[in-house]
Amino acid sequence: MRNCGERRPGASLALMAVLVGVPFAAQPALAFEVFVHRFFEAAPDAAADVSPDAQRYTVDVSVASPDSALRDAVEAASALWTAREDRPPPSTAAFLSQVAAEYGRITAALYREGHYGGAVDITVGGKDPDGIAPDAVLSNPVAVKITVDPGPEFHFGDVHVDGQAPALPDDRPLATPTGLGLVSGQPARAGAVVDSEKALIDAWRRQGHPLAAILSRDTVANHDRNTLDVSIKVDPGPLARFGGVAVTGTSAMDPAYVAWMTGIQPGQRYDPAVIARGEKNLRRLGVFSSQRIEEAKTLDPNGQLPLTLNVAERPLHVFGGGVTYSTLDGAGLEGYWQHRNLFGHAEQLKLSGEISGIDGTNVGDFTYAVSADFSKPGIFTPFTDLTAGLSANRSVYDSYTETAVTAKLGLAHAFDEYLSGTVGVDVTASRDSDPEGTDKFLFAGLPATLAYDSRDSKTDPHEGFTAQLALTPFQEFSFGNTGLISEAKATGYWAMDASGDFVLAGRLGVGSLVGAPSSEMPNGRLFYAGGGSSVRGYSYRNLGPTSGGKVVGGLSYVDGSVELRAKLTDSFGAVIFADAGNAFASSYPDFDDGVKIGVGAGIRYYTGLGPVRLDMAVPLDPGSGDPSFAIYAGLGQSF
Repeated sequence: MRNCGERRPGASLALMAVLVGVPFAAQPALAFEVFVHRFFEAAPDAAADVSPDAQRYTVDVSVASPDSALRDAVEAASALWTAREDRPPPSTAAFLSQVAAEYGRITAALYREGHYGGAVDITVGGKDPDGIAPDAVLSNPVAVKITVDPGPEFHFGDVHVDGQAPALPDDRPLATPTGLGLVSGQPARAGAVVDSEKALIDAWRRQGHPLAAILSRDTVANHDRNTLDVSIKVDPGPLARFGGVAVTGTSAMDPAYVAWMTGIQPGQRYDPAVIARGEKNLRRLGVFSSQRIEEAKTLDPNGQLPLTLNVAERPLHVFGGGVTYSTLDGAGLEGYWQHRNLFGHAEQLKLSGEISGIDGTNVGDFTYAVSADFSKPGIFTPFTDLTAGLSANRSVYDSYTETAVTAKLGLAHAFDEYLSGTVGVDVTASRDSDPEGTDKFLFAGLPATLAYDSRDSKTDPHEGFTAQLALTPFQEFSFGNTGLISEAKATGYWAMDASGDFVLAGRLGVGSLVGAPSSEMPNGRLFYAGGGSSVRGYSYRNLGPTSGGKVVGGLSYVDGSVELRAKLTDSFGAVIFADAGNAFASSYPDFDDGVKIGVGAGIRYYTGLGPVRLDMAVPLDPGSGDPSFAIYAGLGQSF
């Protein structure tokens, strides 16, 4: 029997890996692997890899408490319990070492739950493990019994914090010991103390004190009162400013440019948010496989904090491609080649090509697209990019065929972590052909967008929202029309439980075109609805006003979605959803043609890259050209 005041050395190791691929190798039998699941192959013989001296065991955990959460915490802390179905320890000595570490693990778990007077008793084959020799021969398997008496739950008694940072003058909220539960009378969970110390240091760092530290922490357990007194003293350290940024690991990149792209200016008051933003800005360049800004442990003679940026460059060239297939649209092929760093400042050139709509042998029915895109980050500021592109495409739709060449030039700027914007110019020369004839267009637009994004994840958001406003004043020269295309989109996410396993997600989009009739605009600039990113269940671009029995583009649209997402296990989840929307002949949604609705459900397979989705949707009011159901697949949530 060991009480919770006795500590024994222990160690733990956590390893998470995600493998995605289809490996091919010489094997006795055909097999393939997708997301670590193997098919058409016999399970490996686990016993073949087990040491002949391995010590197998059974384990029983008994916790003298009706609190199921406390029992779960003890079982989660016990390595013997969590690894009971894994490969056994290779020897008796290794097994006894694991047993010895159990005391410290379980004691720490009790502390985290606010129990400081408990006791842990472990027997191996009915004996005290301290009396078993490392080379002893034990029964195989041997029975391990873990008995835990958690003792009473302690509450915080006297709590004193010396050196707490003042409240921030801006709108960034600070975590406080009070908010984290370090309050007299609250359950004395060890996590509240540890988290409070971290919050105390973080508060000072966010106010320009990078060397803030905990000078002392005194905790006294009063077993006669079942209370824990806590006294914490914080040393804020000196107020500091950023020093220079030294760069290591560059080869093709200009190190001075890399340091500038962090946005950290020597002499600027220290703020960890500035460092985080700098690392994020470097990640978006796409030229580094890793980047990390390390802070010096001391200030320089000028009272500044030197920084070291360690980077590892990715290969300069990358190419890729893909194959797609849809029962509605046929097969597709696409490929690209990209240079990540043309001139040492992360300039990128990407050449792309695509053929789609392959559902027969008539090449005249195929859709083609080629493009060349160039980007240069760091124009004017580290957070401003220059973008340019030239593309040509031939798109075949049910109601028309469009051939177009587009040139574009723009600037993109990130104002802060959440807000970004773009401005630019694009010119398109196009030809639209339909059964009634051919029209030629010369379109020039000045697109501008403003976007806000506070999602906690791009591929699997649980909280936050996005909002985007896009305005494109235009001149169409062939018919002499001047007008405005506007779109507004928003998404929102609400985690319905503390773990985020159930998420309610919503999406809404609306658009309008004023200044020109639809007959005098390129079809590619008009609005359509239907398809995987609009109203699922209906064919792509098959919702909108009609002419001669064919869907034609509208001057406005509305569409939206509601999804309930449930993560059922660590690997799998399910989704139910409803979409609604339509495109309209007028410049503002008039709903004369009603709103089309699609409903469906799907499954999710969670990977390190994001959830792989597979959805099936059914149109409730299908029209000509719409299927009875549609299936969609992709990486990441649908929105």
